[in-house]
Amino acid sequence: MTFLTVTGIGKCYGRVVALDDITLAVPVGSRTAVVGSSGSGKTTLLRLIAGFEVPDTGRVVLDGSVLADGPAVVPAHRRSIGTVAQHGALFPHLTVSDNIGFGLERNTPQRDKRILALMDLVELTPGMRDRRPHQLSGGQQQRVALARALARQPKLMLFDEPFSALDAGLREGIRTSVAEVLRTQKITAILVTHDQAEALSFADQVAILREGKLLQVGSPEDLYMNPRDPYTAAFLGDVIILDAHVNDGWAVCPLGRIETSSFHSGPAKIMLRPEQVVVSPVSADANDDTGFYGHIIRTEFGGAACSITVSLTSSSHDTLDQPSLVIKTTSINLPAVGSRVQIVVLGKAHVFE
Repeated sequence: MTFLTVTGIGKCYGRVVALDDITLAVPVGSRTAVVGSSGSGKTTLLRLIAGFEVPDTGRVVLDGSVLADGPAVVPAHRRSIGTVAQHGALFPHLTVSDNIGFGLERNTPQRDKRILALMDLVELTPGMRDRRPHQLSGGQQQRVALARALARQPKLMLFDEPFSALDAGLREGIRTSVAEVLRTQKITAILVTHDQAEALSFADQVAILREGKLLQVGSPEDLYMNPRDPYTAAFLGDVIILDAHVNDGWAVCPLGRIETSSFHSGPAKIMLRPEQVVVSPVSADANDDTGFYGHIIRTEFGGAACSITVSLTSSSHDTLDQPSLVIKTTSINLPAVGSRVQIVVLGKAHVFE
């Protein structure tokens, strides 16, 4: 069931078009990530939903209530929407307890119980309740900000780059914890981020913005494996794009004959993700008429994930008319530069039609 609907939203700042006819449906209880590069309009969209900005055109409807219809809007404080910003925006002079309970009625037994329950929910110990923000780590501050946003039981949660200021090692753990809280509490949420991996791992639904336009909406898996165009494919991760001839569900390309999900016929560009291409060391004189081979011309060690660059050759050792490929692999038995490898493709290729 759709919980939030954004229909035909437009917003300009002078001659600059920030959002151009944006339409987006957010299912109840889902986590939607709006992802785009700097200046794509993602934060403007979030601010329009929150009520911090007024749209020029379009409607915003939350749980059946119209929040905006062009310039006619419901004020932000009456929208029952919680927000968490990049740096938490905690009150520095208040304790953790007072920050969390800021919007709750004071001097009631229920208030203290609610604060402790929220601290437990976001994995903060009761001993932290009298600390001030400067006495907390970045991750703890974001947990306090989440608890404060949840305190008044909002219908919708909005997150504006909430993990970007955290250290890389901490970011993944906090992101997982926040997603789990939202899932267990059945809270609908929208995350704005420029981090593609964050969007894919956090969300049930991903929306891609570019220069104020909504390019594609779908599940993380669908967008990653079936992007609408090469830009979207490259934006969501490393990509291999090859020229091919497609016919009857198969593509013939420099890597051989690869199955596709498309019944397009004729010349086309196909896409593979680097993790779909596997290389195996072979002897210099190994030969297989159906095989495709290459020589390692560069390796890049990255710990758990490494990159190798392969110059392609056919089974007859002829160099193919195709740029070299960058392939992802593990650091275990990493092929040496100059060694010969056989190339195998896993899964299906995506065809840009």
